[in-house]
Amino acid sequence: MSIEKYSVSQVANTAAHALADNGKIVIGFWHNWVATSGQGYKGGRFTEMPLTDIPVQYNVVAVAFMKVDGGSSDPIPDFKPYKYSDAEFRRQIDVLHSQGRKVLISLGGADAHVELQSHQENAFVERIIELTDRYAFDGLDIDLEQSAITAAQNRQVIPAALIRVKEHYRQQGKNFIISMAPEFPYLTATGAYIPYITALEGYYDFIAPQFYNQGGDGVYVENIGWLAQNNDAQKADFLYYLTESLTTGTRGFTRIPHDKFVIGLPTNNDAAATGYVINPQDVFTALDRLSAAGLPIKGLMTWSVNWDAGFDRDGRPYSWEFINRYGSLVEGGTPPQQPAAPTNLASSAQTQNSIALQWTHSATPVPAVRFMIYRDGQPVNSTTATQFTDTNLPSDSAFEYAVSAVDAANNESARSAAIVVRTLADSGEENAFVSPPGNLREVGVTATSATVMWTASTSTYALKGYRVYRDGHYIGEVTPSQLTYTDAGLSAATAYRYRVIAEDIKGKLSEPSNTLSVTTQSGNEPGDYPQWTLRATYQAGDIVSHNGKNWVCLQTHTAYVEGWAPGASDSATLWREVK
Repeated sequence: MSIEKYSVSQVANTAAHALADNGKIVIGFWHNWVATSGQGYKGGRFTEMPLTDIPVQYNVVAVAFMKVDGGSSDPIPDFKPYKYSDAEFRRQIDVLHSQGRKVLISLGGADAHVELQSHQENAFVERIIELTDRYAFDGLDIDLEQSAITAAQNRQVIPAALIRVKEHYRQQGKNFIISMAPEFPYLTATGAYIPYITALEGYYDFIAPQFYNQGGDGVYVENIGWLAQNNDAQKADFLYYLTESLTTGTRGFTRIPHDKFVIGLPTNNDAAATGYVINPQDVFTALDRLSAAGLPIKGLMTWSVNWDAGFDRDGRPYSWEFINRYGSLVEGGTPPQQPAAPTNLASSAQTQNSIALQWTHSATPVPAVRFMIYRDGQPVNSTTATQFTDTNLPSDSAFEYAVSAVDAANNESARSAAIVVRTLADSGEENAFVSPPGNLREVGVTATSATVMWTASTSTYALKGYRVYRDGHYIGEVTPSQLTYTDAGLSAATAYRYRVIAEDIKGKLSEPSNTLSVTTQSGNEPGDYPQWTLRATYQAGDIVSHNGKNWVCLQTHTAYVEGWAPGASDSATLWREVK
């Protein structure tokens, strides 16, 4: 592929028309990886989904991520759908296009290994065009974090390549969207993201700074004082004044035009360590104040659509809270016309191989013409009635159910609250047994973690694994061969109670093990915590010792480089000193 370089004047005027017909936008990031229990900052689990399951109020979807996987011999960032064929993933994007939505590929992420040199610019341009043509992406979002922002010659190569890609598609009559999602501390007048913004001035379509995972960082406002990102009591002021500072280029921040500005917020407390907006009225108050000041912004961004449909650590669904709160911002603030979510979902009967469900539904604001039934997060059937019987199920097995409503225009509501129902045991399984795990005991404890161990259970059928509970709440599970569990992210000098339950392949649960009480160490001195280690993976809330000080982890990451050590210049968004 031969791709020429173009001057700034040739393409600078194209970005001004980007998304001009779309009005406000709500951007949601989509996870291109498998969900597992405990991935959330509070121990929750996100929901895997095809792009076509994302509510239509998310009118821009950013696919995360295009990156260089650790250990890859190819230095040029790439992307491959984690569970779909190329044809199926392209089909899903085509469906979103038919709904008037845009789909971007996001470059980076917290664990990106993007380190581009000047001689790799052509290869990077060709890779972007190859992926764009293969999957019909509408543009690229720069989401580099930590050391990747300044690594190698990224700040020169990436903008230059994107300008060339934008011109490539401009010649085909298309606008290739360029966006960015920097953490807001990198947007000070001398911040690490400024070279990207400066080089792409006149080319980028919008910027969505992340107003989360920054702890006590914030903005100082005259006559008010310090407005910290993690101060919930002043959230409306924080959102307004930080956005005002960034859209006017004041209080030490660079300027981003208000009509290209998108506020980035976490979907819930599992999506980010800090920054979740408890009261949605704080967001609307800030937006109203910005409009009154002549600074109306383009919209909102969230990490992520998968967390919006996820579950907390106790299995309670988040039920699309973010888009239900803010989806009305799309199309000039008109509330989305979609059915209300079904309510009162319950099981009216169970047999050895079937489960009967029933629910209620309100005809307002939009009547439903059918209902979608979801089992364990996947659609299994639809019906026009408010009841359904799920058949051909294995006996003595538990399933999670939720129901959504669909109107005549094929708009789908949020899902109902989920319930868990078990089929009856058959005659051969009624006498099956699973013995409780034995001799639950402590085998290691620090200020922030506890490791417990137990003896194996016996059972009629093969064991599926062991479930671990802390203070009555499920926290994780292990395979039958693993008889230990390490619980991390605990508070120092705090007592916790643990129990373990065995489960067989039929879903039958044992009685709980003995209850074990564990008290973490005091953690008052640096030596009370484990030492920070290069290439170790840390969860938000972990505490380590480094250079004679204690540090708390602000966001989950793997310590790939020394520059991410606590106290290092590139680790301000990763660690905070504990005093």
